[in-house]
Parts: sequence; structure tokens; C-alpha cells
Amino acid sequence: MNSKIDFTRLKWTKNVYNPDMWVYRHDYIHYPYLVPEFNLHWAEAEERNCGKPQAGDLILLRQRTKVTHLVMTLDDQIGNVSNSTHSLIRRVQVLWIANEPLNTPDAHIWDNAPSQNDVFGFGLILHGGSVMFLENIQALNETFKDQGGLAAFQKRVAEKLGLRVDV
Repeated sequence: MNSKIDFTRLKWTKNVYNPDMWVYRHDYIHYPYLVPEFNLHWAEAEERNCGKPQAGDLILLRQRTKVTHLVMTLDDQIGNVSNSTHSLIRRVQVLWIANEPLNTPDAHIWDNAPSQNDVFGFGLILHGGSVMFLENIQALNETFKDQGGLAAFQKRVAEKLGLRVDV
């Protein structure tokens, strides 16, 4: 995975919810050309939302109040897989993924992933599976307005995930 990431491209967050299991686990990731990637899913009714991130934009994925992935959209193509309730897809590259402990039951696979509140720096309450534009999150704007705004938040995320910032 990338050792240096352009965090100015971190513009989105998306809640991923499956009541039966954690999704986008390590074994779901594919490695074409040695680049870790997977298909990020949206519900059929979310086509407009699915198309919002541009190629190269970063999305912070959250599951069950945990930050589990940082991904980059690879292109502007919306795909469709017919064997899923969330049939719309975007190809994303994995830039960071929470550690998956060995010998851990599926139900607790990412219990040790960082909490979204710690990564975001405030009590985050966002529901649904739509991608959310970070600049439209009022609590984020209020929390970081005197610290440098979105750029300060992006730097915080990099530090919390243990990644190098490219500015």
C-alpha cells in the first residue's frame, strides 16, 4: 500500500452496514497488478450518490462505529453487479485497512479498529450508506474551524491511521 498519500484528496466518508458480517475483509481484496482493490457497493437507488466521488478522491469507510478502510476511487465508472442487493459498484484501491487479527471469530474481526469518534475528533453520528462530502458535515466544520478546517481534519486522519501526509 502507498507509503505517502495525498490527503488533500480525502473528501468523503461512507458508512458500510451489513448486519450479518463485517464487509470488505482482507480476503475480499483483489490484487490486480499488485494493487489492492475491491468493488465498493451502493444500493440501486443510490446511483447519483455513487457517482459523486471523482477518480483519485479518497473515502474513509466506517463500519459499526469503527474506521476500517481508507480507499481511493480508481475511475469515474459506475459498474453494476446483478447478484447483489447493493448492485452499484465503484472500483477502489485500498490505501489503508485496519489490521485483521489472526484467529479472531468473524463477529469480532475489526473490534480493535480505531473508533470513528477518535479518528474524526468528535462524536460522529452519520447513518445510511451514502457517501458523505466531508465539507458538508456540520460537526466537522465546527470542530476544526479554528484549527485550519478540512486540512486540519485531513492531517488528523493521517496521524490517527499512522500514515504519511503528502501536501
